[in-house]
Amino acid sequence: MAQSPSEIPGKLVVVVPAYNEASGIAETVCGLRKAGERLAAAGIELLVYVVDDGSTDDTAPLATTAGADRVLRHARNLGLGAAVRTGMTAARDDEADIAVKFDADQQHDPGDIAALIRPILDDTADVVYGDRTDGIEYQMPMLRRCGNHIFMRLMRWLTGWPLRDSQPGILAVNRSYLKIFYLPGDYNYTQQILLDAYHKHMRFAHVPVTFRERAGGQSFISVKYPFKVLPQILMVLVSIKPMKVFAPIGLAFLAVGGVTFAVELIMFFMGHTSKPVLHVNATLGCTLFGLQTLFFGILAELIVRLRH
Repeated sequence: MAQSPSEIPGKLVVVVPAYNEASGIAETVCGLRKAGERLAAAGIELLVYVVDDGSTDDTAPLATTAGADRVLRHARNLGLGAAVRTGMTAARDDEADIAVKFDADQQHDPGDIAALIRPILDDTADVVYGDRTDGIEYQMPMLRRCGNHIFMRLMRWLTGWPLRDSQPGILAVNRSYLKIFYLPGDYNYTQQILLDAYHKHMRFAHVPVTFRERAGGQSFISVKYPFKVLPQILMVLVSIKPMKVFAPIGLAFLAVGGVTFAVELIMFFMGHTSKPVLHVNATLGCTLFGLQTLFFGILAELIVRLRH
């Protein structure tokens, strides 16, 4: 049900992570300020928070000059996930009603913010991702297309949500999620937010957005991306739903130990071997490791539940 005018959130913080984006940060901030003028007519105050993630150029002063409301600085480059975490924490501390993460590289259109936050204003979603599928205005490199597809499939499987785009540069979250978000990894953020929001029973929505070719700066996507992202996805799962990680591993080792024991025992009774169990160490090792992993998962699950 749509919110009445008195219930419409009044403070929207746009978080812009930036690392050596001096060539385009001013234009990005100015574009967001213009989008804020249009939202102001609906009673929404848009604030721009630029997170300078250890830039070695003039990103920070240029952002300030262009009209950023706050420029948060990291002394050294920590990573995109760390920059998003800093910005979302600042938005939460400043009691924002909605936080929007927006890329500094001008690939997204500030004009899409109004549509992006509509599901939150209508109280039909807590987390909204931009869907670039039909709005890409250039030929995305093969490496990125393949990576996007693989991670989209992975996140669709882990969450059960009908995802079309799992790692856009523009997304929105409401105050409910801002209060409880957990973003431990310093590199990626999109998959972490999806997993965290899903396991905290948040509502999800997609909104179509445009996606243009990068105007400047350098993409953080490389062949190293999967090797940095997958451990962080695992860390989020362990910290939120540890049994989803430890139970399959423990049961797999128990199954190997049990099957090995059963097969070799049958072979002994059939007279094919001289001992009931030939591979004693392997059978015991798999069984004990499986049991320990299951018990560790149960303990971790209890700790997580007590923490919450």
